[in-house]
Amino acid sequence: MKTQREKAILNYFSPHKALDVIDLYNFLAPDVTIVEPESLPWGGNYNGMQGVARYMTNVTDNILSEIELDDVYSCGDKVVAIGWSHGRVVKTGRSFHIRVTQLYTFNENNKISRVEFLSDLPAFFEALGLQFSSS
Repeated sequence: MKTQREKAILNYFSPHKALDVIDLYNFLAPDVTIVEPESLPWGGNYNGMQGVARYMTNVTDNILSEIELDDVYSCGDKVVAIGWSHGRVVKTGRSFHIRVTQLYTFNENNKISRVEFLSDLPAFFEALGLQFSSS
């Protein structure tokens, strides 16, 4: 049986909800932090609702992607979502299908207070036409 928090993540990523930004904001705490690896063109730390808007703009300036989840499970105040990002690179039109993991931390009000996006970086770099360095 899925928890309320797991259901929130599953609901947001259901196919009919893809890219529904208004629904996204309803799940987030006002002081939410989004973390994406710095090495990606849209990478960095984004704070608060204005940070979420900057993050979304930076991502969609580079890729158009949908997330397809394989599994969602809880670990204390966190929910782990594992799946695939599939879409295309904006500049080249090159398509991709890349393994991703997302780590959501919830506050006491069941709002997402932190999101950490983890992905197969070498695969993303290849799709973007960039050289990957593990250092």
